[in-house]
Amino acid sequence: MGAVMVFHDVTEARHMTHELEYQAAHDSLTGLINRNEFSRLLYQFRQDVNRKNRTHALLYIDLDQFKVVNDTCGHAAGDALLQQLSHLITDDLRRGDVFARLGGDEFGILLNECPVDIATEIADTIRRTVEQFRFVWEENTFSVGASIGIVSINAESAEAEILMRQADEACYSAKEHGRNRLHVFTEDDDNLNI
Repeated sequence: MGAVMVFHDVTEARHMTHELEYQAAHDSLTGLINRNEFSRLLYQFRQDVNRKNRTHALLYIDLDQFKVVNDTCGHAAGDALLQQLSHLITDDLRRGDVFARLGGDEFGILLNECPVDIATEIADTIRRTVEQFRFVWEENTFSVGASIGIVSINAESAEAEILMRQADEACYSAKEHGRNRLHVFTEDDDNLNI
């Protein structure tokens, strides 16, 4: 009697699978998680408040004057601006917070275990970081701003999809009131948009 044993090295296959999973969940330009992964995590944060009676916060950030950079210097400059700002904003976040590029010049942040008053302070720190940053491309210098919508995630909050819409509406309100501002979503905002 005899036996034949065959060994396969699956290291490369595992590496390739891991790489594909990473690419599916991350933005290729900034390295931040993408909209799909952010939506999945927002759903988990929303479920968490029901199970553990915690409060989180959602920030929706839209850059002001980004189009000017793109139109003046091209997409390569816009890409460089997004990369630089994503690094700067990351430094303003706490351990356990989630930062994502949602698309174009829009970002989302999930603030873990964070009441709305602390979320407002963090959002204002981010807003000031963006406002004080000067982007230099060739011989051009640009300043940009950030309009930020803030939504509390608590036991009374709507479902994840509606939370995203509310955060987007709050961000739009910040833009409408002069840009480079914060706006905390309230039920009054929701009633105005029905």
